[in-house]
Amino acid sequence: MLKTPKEIDEIRKKGFRPQVVGCFLHSGKVLFLYKKEHDLWQLPQGGIDNRETMEEALVREMAEELGDKFIESINKNIRLISEAKVEFPANKQDVRNLQTDDDEPVTMKGKKYFFLTATATDVSIDISETEFDKYKWVSFEEGMGLAENIYQKGKKRITVKVLKKLKELGLIT
Repeated sequence: MLKTPKEIDEIRKKGFRPQVVGCFLHSGKVLFLYKKEHDLWQLPQGGIDNRETMEEALVREMAEELGDKFIESINKNIRLISEAKVEFPANKQDVRNLQTDDDEPVTMKGKKYFFLTATATDVSIDISETEFDKYKWVSFEEGMGLAENIYQKGKKRITVKVLKKLKELGLIT
């Protein structure tokens, strides 16, 4: 069940920046994106703004990252399938401004990820409209292979977790 803006704000109050992660599905595969600057394949993701619903955040962030045309091609039956938290080491905490819906500043301790699924009806992406350099629709095994090369330990752990959840739910093959 999707979280309400009030529930999301409670997460902020505990020092975690809420993030949506788009698990876009098509024919048993999930969308991965590559950013040359970071030499990293990953699932698309972005922050949930104050007073924003999870659906609004997913559509806004993914339109920014993947282009309006792709976002228009997804069904709006958005489903929360998993959550994960990454706590930063002490020297990486509070590196970004975080505030509650009441504009109270909060020390950012980490991120809380919400993995949302949606089905894409069009698998083509105009990469020139994105923040990325390449994209792939991958099976479970291909996704696990890409996840193995994620050098950020927290991101690697949560990517492996969600791939296993997608497989368990029969959403990827």
